[in-house]
Amino acid sequence: MQLDELTNDAKFLLSVMYKQYISDRKSGHTKREAKFFGSEIRTHDTLMSEWEQDDVHETINELSRNKLLDVIYGNDEAAIVNLSTNAIVLMEHKFQDKVDSILNYATKIKTLITF
Repeated sequence: MQLDELTNDAKFLLSVMYKQYISDRKSGHTKREAKFFGSEIRTHDTLMSEWEQDDVHETINELSRNKLLDVIYGNDEAAIVNLSTNAIVLMEHKFQDKVDSILNYATKIKTLITF
């Protein structure tokens, strides 16, 4: 999987989630804790509140299909969302855990999203 194979929405959400993962790791959280994002509703409320809930749902589905999120579904929603090892490896190779690089990338991608 390459980032270029994702929609701009998926690239943006993944970069925001990875930035949060790096921040949590640097704050002393375990990998397991840092990879955990809760439900799609929590992900929406804490990371993507400017998006419609349905757009977060669809983007989580896209990232899950591409094995970049590990998701457990319940009641037609993503009940448990975790950043996958595949996503971490992909983002490590692209950004080497440099938060500034991740932020610059996310800002660039956000300008390409039409909503």
